[in-house]
Amino acid sequence: MKVCSIIFTVLVTAMMPILTVKATAQQNVAACTDKLIHTELVMLDKELEDRGFNLVQFQTMNMPSGAYLPVTLQMDAGQMYQINFIANKEFKEYSLTLIDKDRQKLVDRKMKQKSGAKHHISESFVAPYSGNYVIVLTQKLKGVKEACAGFSVLEATAPAKPGKK
Repeated sequence: MKVCSIIFTVLVTAMMPILTVKATAQQNVAACTDKLIHTELVMLDKELEDRGFNLVQFQTMNMPSGAYLPVTLQMDAGQMYQINFIANKEFKEYSLTLIDKDRQKLVDRKMKQKSGAKHHISESFVAPYSGNYVIVLTQKLKGVKEACAGFSVLEATAPAKPGKK
């Protein structure tokens, strides 16, 4: 397990200088047309929009099993963001990691497949500084080499109050 952590850190460290400023997937991943993933993500985002969030990034994509997909995002200090990741229902495990400019993990959520396990992560986050952040997504699948997944980021319409998430 420690070897995986070291490989992950090296991968992210190597990718940091070449990542773009906008919220975009950094690998060549194809868009997918899984209607269930798309509909789930739209419904989740709609609930958040009804509570005062604006959609910043929305993407459904085919993700290779076990591959790390880094996405960069420009965030503003004090602003609250909601990050959503919907893994394919054929997952064995999936994760969402948010990394800051100092390569520290600010969010590190991992889900493993077990009876009744949900296949999405929805994480609130208040940006401590203005600048670039990296979100790393991965999903390991059962019996398939790649599958559709969905990802979105929403921004609160008003800045977060100090001390609140």
